[in-house]
Amino acid sequence: MTSNRGMKNEVKFRLTGTPDGNLLVSFYYLDITSQDAVNWHIAEQLVDGRLSAPVLYEGNLQNNKVYPQAIYKLLERVELYVNCVRIEKAP
Repeated sequence: MTSNRGMKNEVKFRLTGTPDGNLLVSFYYLDITSQDAVNWHIAEQLVDGRLSAPVLYEGNLQNNKVYPQAIYKLLERVELYVNCVRIEKAP
């Protein structure tokens, strides 16, 4: 199981005016890029109670199907290497 210590380069944005309301978009890098590793990372957050807002997607950037054009526009502004994204409804 991975831990948040394996998560690096976290960059957050607020995406407003979507059909799902305002969203919080977090880009980050996980040392391990397999989908299984991402799933373990998500499971760890659930167990630790860190997932409270409705999450629309979390995982590898290449697999994201939630607002892909908007997400890639935001990604253009990220100056760090990232390979994962978390998209959740903003509180």
